[in-house]
Amino acid sequence: MIVLLSGQIKNIGDFLITDRARKLFEEFVDKEIVILDRTKKLDEHLDTINKSRFIVLCGGPAYTSDIYKGIYPLVDDLSKIKVPIIPFGLGWCGRPSGNPEAFKFNVESRKFLEDVHKTIEYSSCRCLITEGVLNNNGLNNVTMTGCPVWYDLPSIGKDFKEKRDIKHIVFTTAADPKLIRQTIKLIKTITRQFPAAKITMTYHRGILPDKHTTIRATIGYLAMYLGSKLTNSKVAIKDVSYDLKKLDFYDDCDFHIGYRVHAHLYFLSKRLPSILINEDGRGKGMVETMNLPIFNIEDDNLISKIDQELTHYKKTNFSSFKSVGAYIDTQFNVMKTFLEGVKKYD
Repeated sequence: MIVLLSGQIKNIGDFLITDRARKLFEEFVDKEIVILDRTKKLDEHLDTINKSRFIVLCGGPAYTSDIYKGIYPLVDDLSKIKVPIIPFGLGWCGRPSGNPEAFKFNVESRKFLEDVHKTIEYSSCRCLITEGVLNNNGLNNVTMTGCPVWYDLPSIGKDFKEKRDIKHIVFTTAADPKLIRQTIKLIKTITRQFPAAKITMTYHRGILPDKHTTIRATIGYLAMYLGSKLTNSKVAIKDVSYDLKKLDFYDDCDFHIGYRVHAHLYFLSKRLPSILINEDGRGKGMVETMNLPIFNIEDDNLISKIDQELTHYKKTNFSSFKSVGAYIDTQFNVMKTFLEGVKKYD
């Protein structure tokens, strides 16, 4: 049995990470997976944990300065955990933005990670920037496996198919509700490039307010949609939070463009083209690692650059994405080697 710590609460990206990680461990390590909430202390689950082979730390931008207790509360007395702790596909938080070399863990988290890395052969991280951050902080037994969302097992070994006719586009909205003007400009550009295509704006963190989404954020999210609707009356809206089945329609779409990292990775994993717009260093880590064009929200020329890229993709039927599929397949061998390595913890 393996214990997997998951942050799946509302953001559908966290559900996707958990699902893909679980499938990888089931396929290559152990069929029995117990999923626990990483946001809560684990004292009441210590009996289950200590009967397992190991704990998997699974999530997105977990490498914050306070990863221990901030991202993973675990238990106050770590000696109570008797099994190895394995970071899996974790990423740097993206702060300080654009300056990963300056990132440091606090004292408590640094000691936690040093102790973790002393008891395992390798940890796994999701991008080259994260690998550099860990190395800069003295953690060198790290394997860059990529994010588990890279790997849709039925799609491994398949080629990207050229796209000659774009009928349905997914546009994922930004986490920052203040990016209203930029969103509307992007919708205008997409509409001009693909005038016949349906555009569905999806919200990975939801739309309406609840304990995980503020009223202020909801106002910004709705303004994004209404402004886009005035630009293109065919724009639809969809809340895809809380339930992974809400993403099923992505498989029937032709192209993704937007701000959500895990929508970007979902499309690429399914061998469908995607453009990611980076809100911070998390997205940049992904596109740099996969050798894809870099588009940052603070770039004054962002819209024109994306316009040029879309023109290029249309002329070439998105054929350049074939190299992305080949890269994912190559890295899948790295992932399988890593998973073979953790089988020894029994």
